[in-house]
Amino acid sequence: MLSATVLQTECLPGIVLAHKHSSAHRQELMASGICGCFYCLKIFEPTKVNEWTDYPPGTPEGQELVLGTTALCPCCGIDSVIGDRSGFPITGQFLAQMKQRWFGSSK
Repeated sequence: MLSATVLQTECLPGIVLAHKHSSAHRQELMASGICGCFYCLKIFEPTKVNEWTDYPPGTPEGQELVLGTTALCPCCGIDSVIGDRSGFPITGQFLAQMKQRWFGSSK
């Protein structure tokens, strides 16, 4: 049987849609005013992101950070960053709900 927390998180509108904004999002993220990580729950400016992954096949060595499309959190290094240009709220509560859904914990 699913716990009430899991059921509540599953029913939250936008959680699944928001997750689609956490990868292949470089342009959207850099156009955001604020972003946050739904793994470590830190909120920061997009300019703090300095590591990127998901670069195209055949990317020359040394160009990975320039051509990467998915941000790695500057605080924890996990690829769970979302920006406010996604249309979703970048708040501690929303990030915790996403963490509950995708990682099974909101702490």
